[in-house]
This record gives sequence, structure tokens and C-alpha cells, in this order.
Amino acid sequence: MSECENSEHLIEQTECILTYAGSTKDIMINYALIAINILLVIKLFNNNTENIRRERWGIGKRWFAAFGFMFVVLFQIVLCLIVGCAGVSIIWCAICGWILREENLLLGASTTSVSTLHDTTNPGPATQQGKKIDLVSLVLFVDISVIIYYSIVEEPITTLAHFLAIIMGSCISLLGEKVCTMETTNGVRGSFKEK
Repeated sequence: MSECENSEHLIEQTECILTYAGSTKDIMINYALIAINILLVIKLFNNNTENIRRERWGIGKRWFAAFGFMFVVLFQIVLCLIVGCAGVSIIWCAICGWILREENLLLGASTTSVSTLHDTTNPGPATQQGKKIDLVSLVLFVDISVIIYYSIVEEPITTLAHFLAIIMGSCISLLGEKVCTMETTNGVRGSFKEK
């Protein structure tokens, strides 16, 4: 039984869940990861220099990502209320999964070769993309490092929850892809698709 289950009121339980039952170290680690993952997504969304990214992340996809984020936050709280856990790590792990799928698709669709991604002598678009890939790699490295840290200091169920949350984030990305490019029965693009 976690400390959060001892609270009588739903608001107190939710506060306990969101504050790791008062663990300052866990609060700092996990909220910092939520912040850097969200900032990375915002930076990727706001990059208007790449046609591929602009086509993939239209306004509908952005709204879907925002609703997906709200769903994950609600899922985290309800899950912890049901099973008696505390924390927000499912949130940043889901964002990590979303980023992994989105960036993997963009890298596959990119025409820039791997050999030019890190070419520092050419200040053109390939160098800019290389910097973005390095930023994505850095954030994902930090995410995975923290998952490894928690796999050492916490129970195995925590690591399982992290990996399942990454899969959930990837599935939210896939669902967003399907919803935002869905065609109606009369052949007209769905309302989420931008031209």
C-alpha cells in the first residue's frame, strides 16, 4: 500500500500522486524530464524550415498531440488511483515514445544522407538537421538513462510501466497519423488534414 492510498480525499490522493508522496528527488527528475520532452516537441513542431516536418505536423496533428498528452496525464492519475502508485513517469515515457516514432518516420522520409548530417563545413540544411537529430538523441539518451536508473533502484514493475508507456506514446502517434490523414467516404480529406 502506498502512502497516497492513506489519503481520504481524491484531491489529496491526486496531489500525493503528482508529488511522488513528497520525494523531492523523484519530483525533480521526473518533472525535468516532462519539461525537456515537451520543449523538444514544441521545438520540433515549430521548425518551419523542413517541408517534410511541416507536412507531417499540421494543425490537426498538433491538436491531436495535445489531446494525446492530456489523455496520458489523465491515464497516469487514474492508474495510480487504481493501483496505488505515485508518480508521473508514464507521462514523459509516453512523450518519449511519441518522439521516437515521429522522428523515426521523419528520418526514413528524409532525403538527407547520413554522411552529410554531421558535416560542419557546410552550413546548409543538412547541418541544421544534424543539430536537431543531436538534440533529439540527447533528450532520448537522458530518457533512457533515467529508465535504466529506475530499473536499478525501483521494482521491475516500474521498468515494465516505462516501456509500456513508450509503446503507448508510439501508438498515440500512430493513431494521430491515421486520424489526421483519414479520408472520408466521398474522397474528401478529413477535417484534420491541412493542404
